Amino acid sequence: MTLSIGFIGLGNMGNPMAMNILKKGHAMTVFDMNPKTMENLVAAGARGASSAADAMRNADMVLTSLPGSPEVEPFYLAAGGAIETAKKGAVLIDLSSVLPSTARKIEAAAKARGLKFLEAPVSGGVTGAAAATLAVMTGGDAAVLEQARPILNAIGANIYHVGPAGAGNTIKAINNMMSTVNACAMMEGFAVGLKAGLDLKTMADIVKSSSGNSNALPRVDRALIPRNFEPGFKVALMNKDLDTFHAMAKELHVPVSFSNMAQHYQQAALAAGLGEKDTSVIFTLIEQRSALTPGKR
Repeated sequence: MTLSIGFIGLGNMGNPMAMNILKKGHAMTVFDMNPKTMENLVAAGARGASSAADAMRNADMVLTSLPGSPEVEPFYLAAGGAIETAKKGAVLIDLSSVLPSTARKIEAAAKARGLKFLEAPVSGGVTGAAAATLAVMTGGDAAVLEQARPILNAIGANIYHVGPAGAGNTIKAINNMMSTVNACAMMEGFAVGLKAGLDLKTMADIVKSSSGNSNALPRVDRALIPRNFEPGFKVALMNKDLDTFHAMAKELHVPVSFSNMAQHYQQAALAAGLGEKDTSVIFTLIEQRSALTPGKR
């Protein structure tokens, strides 16, 4: 079944997700505040909208990929926002990583106006977005997920219904916390090895075949050795997701510790002006603190 899709937010993640949906033959209208991000999608057959309202006015399904709650809440809830602008019966899907409370607010407002809402934060990074292999963590009514599943299948085969609205972003924050803790531990460990005179590639190959292996290891070949710290997943966004995790932990009275150290590194990177770089750039801060020669392998 061909649907009319409105897609708003065409950044590092949004653009490839929109492209993969477009490839499935759906009529798509796209919008981003930066017109250049629409160009490849328009060339591939999408219609470029003049505004977000234009993009979603006649859409059966509206998808958004925005930085966080400060952008998502007004987009949906402010006067003239998506809740007021979307056509009756439309399905609204937010792919952003936000506070669980944000998803709950939007779902309540959507239902009050006869709309359907699904939170669907994703994981897998820019590589996964391009390859359509993202994990999609949905929260909301299961029936809405089934309606949205054909579209979500275009961005990733691993689609999970976690629970009610808010549940998807809860597990997303937990996942990102664990991801960055793993990465920071890996980078600290390899800094010790480098200081001891070991080779970075050799260490990575050994750990990949050993009990210390994790999804952090591909960063060695992708980022640490070539010194490629273009995002990826930005430091500023990881810091925001750790804020979300810590807010949840505080509310639920769960003592946490490893995540605090990981955020210490994110904060240090922000202070160094590295917020728009990939989170792997933290390795350069560890190098500096360890008196390692930058790029030593």
